[in-house]
Amino acid sequence: MDKKKKNYLLGVAHGVFYFASNGFVDYTTVLPTFLKYLVNSNSLIGFVAAIARGGSIFFQLLSAFWLQGKKKKPYLVFSLWVRFLSWVMIAASSFVLLPSHPIIELVVFIVFISLFSFAGGIATIPFYDIISHNIPSQLLGRFWAMRQFIGGILAVGSGYAVKLILNNYGFPKGYQLLFVLAALGFGFTSLSLGLMDEGFEEQKQNRSFVAFLGDALSLLKNNPRFRGLVFSEFLSHSIFMCLPFVAIYTSSKLGMPTSKIGYFVSIQMVGSIASNLFWGYFADKKGARFIIITTNMLALLVPLFSLIFKNPVLFLAVFFVMGAYMHGTFIGYTNYLLKIAPSQQRPTYVSIRGTFNALSYFLPALGGYIADGFSFEVLFIVTLSFSFAALIVSLRLK
Repeated sequence: MDKKKKNYLLGVAHGVFYFASNGFVDYTTVLPTFLKYLVNSNSLIGFVAAIARGGSIFFQLLSAFWLQGKKKKPYLVFSLWVRFLSWVMIAASSFVLLPSHPIIELVVFIVFISLFSFAGGIATIPFYDIISHNIPSQLLGRFWAMRQFIGGILAVGSGYAVKLILNNYGFPKGYQLLFVLAALGFGFTSLSLGLMDEGFEEQKQNRSFVAFLGDALSLLKNNPRFRGLVFSEFLSHSIFMCLPFVAIYTSSKLGMPTSKIGYFVSIQMVGSIASNLFWGYFADKKGARFIIITTNMLALLVPLFSLIFKNPVLFLAVFFVMGAYMHGTFIGYTNYLLKIAPSQQRPTYVSIRGTFNALSYFLPALGGYIADGFSFEVLFIVTLSFSFAALIVSLRLK
């Protein structure tokens, strides 16, 4: 098989397994309801959701500095297998500790979900380098969309499996089975990406980390396009303040049975699949800015619908929009970044983007505090305000 075709297919396979695996342990639905069995604190649940999503940013700047001028694939493979083994340990510990030792299980879960997320920070820099080397820029939109389209179809199946497993087995056995399936899926994810070829480009090297940080700050100061991208994406991610709590809101306040949350996972993936037909085409035809603006319009609908709807069934629309938003915003901002970042400085651009979005990844912790201290309705109103600001800022992108 032609090398370019092989690498393209392996890149797609990585995305397919990744999205399917995430469907079993979705951090907006499955993990919050699992953690609710272990601890009755929205603030702590929000903190764990923040770690699961945002822990990767801690190592991105250090990773970008350390990998200057180095072959990156060995570090990518190492971090991928750390992520796989983290889910193996989460699954194994759940069989040993549940249901008798929920607090110990909570601690073990936090440790390994943190390790999973932190390893993602090491993998991010070599991942984008390998993708940029193997996928032509004019095909990026279709590449990301293909990964998410096929992966979304499998994730719909994952969501249906979540419904069946939790309905038939409940807590803890149902979640134990989901963790095993997630571990298997992340194993295939690691294998497919690890088989891709690595290109090597000479990149600027700084002799010290201080000099590297100075170069990074200079990029932000002197590149208005990049600065606008970072600020716009930060505001756009404010929607994650409320995402982990929508499923909890429907179950604790509106009476939705926990065993039915698999429907939410499936409809979220349906939203991803349906929207990817749109994102993939228009990302290449109209550009990344168009995708960014469109997804920020969708972001407004999640907290707005959550405020208006009082019937749990109507929240299927909320999760449909979630799926469309999350995959669209990834395509839009990632393509924008890869097209404006010179290849010699790509690791620095990627690490700055990740680091300056650090606070947005930890917004679920703030969301949990607002839900505990005030109400879910107040949380949705605050999220709606930030989402509106994100739309305004995205309209100003070049």
